[in-house]
Amino acid sequence: MVFSPHRVRLVLVLTAICAGAALAGDGPAPEDLDPRTPACQDFYQHANGGWLARTAIPAGRGSWSRFDELNQRALEQQRALLDAAAASPADDTERLLGDFWASGLDEAAIEAAGAQPLAPLLARIDRAGRPRDLPALIADLHARGIPVLFNFGADIDLRDFGRRIAYATQAGLGLPDRDYYLRDDEDARALLGRYRAHIERLLALTGTPTGELSTRSAQVLEIEMRLAAASLGLVELRDPYHAYRPTPLRELDRRYPALRLADFARAQGLRQLDSVSLAHERFFQAANTLLATLPTAHWQAYLRFHVANALAPHLSQPFRDAHHALYGELLAGQPEPAPRWRQVLATLDAAVGDALGRKYVERHLPEAARAEAEAVVIGVRDALARAIDTVDWLGDEARTAAREKLATLRVEVGAPTHVHDHAGLRFDRRDYAANVLAAAQWRHARELAGIGRQVPLQWRVPPHTPDIAYDLALNRLTVTAALLQPPVFHAGGETALNHGALGTLAGQQLTHAFDAKGRTIDGSGRFRDWWSAEDAQRFEARVAPLVAQYDGYLALGPVRVNGRVTRDENIADLGGVELALSALRAASGDTLDARQAQRFFLGYATLWQRKYTEEELRLRLATGVHAPARFRVNGPLANLPAFAEAFGCRAGQPMVNRAAVALWR
Repeated sequence: MVFSPHRVRLVLVLTAICAGAALAGDGPAPEDLDPRTPACQDFYQHANGGWLARTAIPAGRGSWSRFDELNQRALEQQRALLDAAAASPADDTERLLGDFWASGLDEAAIEAAGAQPLAPLLARIDRAGRPRDLPALIADLHARGIPVLFNFGADIDLRDFGRRIAYATQAGLGLPDRDYYLRDDEDARALLGRYRAHIERLLALTGTPTGELSTRSAQVLEIEMRLAAASLGLVELRDPYHAYRPTPLRELDRRYPALRLADFARAQGLRQLDSVSLAHERFFQAANTLLATLPTAHWQAYLRFHVANALAPHLSQPFRDAHHALYGELLAGQPEPAPRWRQVLATLDAAVGDALGRKYVERHLPEAARAEAEAVVIGVRDALARAIDTVDWLGDEARTAAREKLATLRVEVGAPTHVHDHAGLRFDRRDYAANVLAAAQWRHARELAGIGRQVPLQWRVPPHTPDIAYDLALNRLTVTAALLQPPVFHAGGETALNHGALGTLAGQQLTHAFDAKGRTIDGSGRFRDWWSAEDAQRFEARVAPLVAQYDGYLALGPVRVNGRVTRDENIADLGGVELALSALRAASGDTLDARQAQRFFLGYATLWQRKYTEEELRLRLATGVHAPARFRVNGPLANLPAFAEAFGCRAGQPMVNRAAVALWR
């Protein structure tokens, strides 16, 4: 597909972090600390006060953190890798990356091309002059990697997670959500006016005569308004089962004859396909009716606009300016576009990110470091196995089910085990738009080739993006190569620090396999609740004091943390520290001296260095599922006797919770 932020995917991933970077060196810098604040009074301030005092939030940002720094570092590492590949490629993969990169940075060639890259696509639309031509045209655009009217792709079968099936889902809108079209208030009407002006601007850039712009933009907007009225909202779309209804193709052709979905599938190269998961029935009924009744000229205007809109970020400056004015400035609140290299990097990542990831791992993650990090994560998994055997809130049947689920859990550290072959894909250093289209078509064909097969498990996040995530559907923990740098991981560094940072992140994610969501899928991948009512009651009784603890934290003047809203992530934070500490003890021969314990807790606290504007903090307190950074540190640690022992804290001090909560110890 042409790489757009608006495509909805079926993803069941619980992700710990947004991204971020760090200072080099083994451990917290002395200047990061605030020794004037006692550890037993406010450990977050004690560990991070120096960093907070000297760190400025960049202009236009609501917060800044160590994870933001890590993300920035990873981007610069990718930029350096691509610059080298463009200048002197060492192999075919680097040549592929270097050619794409060079073409995206060649702004003179892009400006000289103007709208010319659109010409073959617009000519194809112009040739579809009869109603019966439209289904084939829509199918052809999809096959070229430009999804129009609806989305069509491959994703996991929700009844067999190892298998991929075809999904057809609602799409077809130029704005991110149906509510932009359906709300009837002054702001919504003003936004639709701006959107219609955007449609006219792009149609003009594609050569639509000035006298037709008003009529054609009205036709485009009419189609989108009627599609929006039949679409599901974002809340409903979060449930993957709202897209799951495998249906025979012959039945779909009977229900939606104007779409000719069997012919559509054949145009994608799927000649043996016999069924598609299509659950958004109201949407497809509306699309079918519109295709059968509206004049062909309306659809030509609609498709002309959507093709131009999809390619606009990759074309000359007038197209890019139009795209940013709507999607960047108006909808995302970004006054200025990202630097050119960041834009090209994002497009390259979407196009051939697996190739970039492979080269990133070669350059930045030696095997010895990867194995060292993996040992930390495996140690935390083993700590969870011990906890499952001993925690008293699990009954016998649930304990057995938890053991079985942990036994099938996959841990992958660094990069995916499966690497895609890019044979046959070539890029032209002088034609960026053609490269974007070639990559889109190649990825679309590769995705569809997996339908009906037991395909290798792909990562949701590439290895060059800092991330750690538990995939609920696949019962898999992935840790990316880019995450394995300070402050998360110090290769060859202190075991205590690595457990306090990487270990706690791994523990947080692993607990999601066994929490309120994880309990709904068993070790064989079946959807079933393997907790009994008594297990749930015991767990809720254990968690209730944790909710009350966070409800008591004042975060901004009189505004408190919402312990109920942040409950699940507070559970994960506490569980992550408990499991990582247990793993450190095991790695240290079951003995842990005070210095090791202190370094462990410092490693954890420095992970969560984050500075907020008042407005951002207020917003997160109102809407966020994570507690503010200060309480992600102080909250879990106040429940640990090991913390009090390491720093000599006494009952009654703020870092000693009177009703200490234990979940996985």
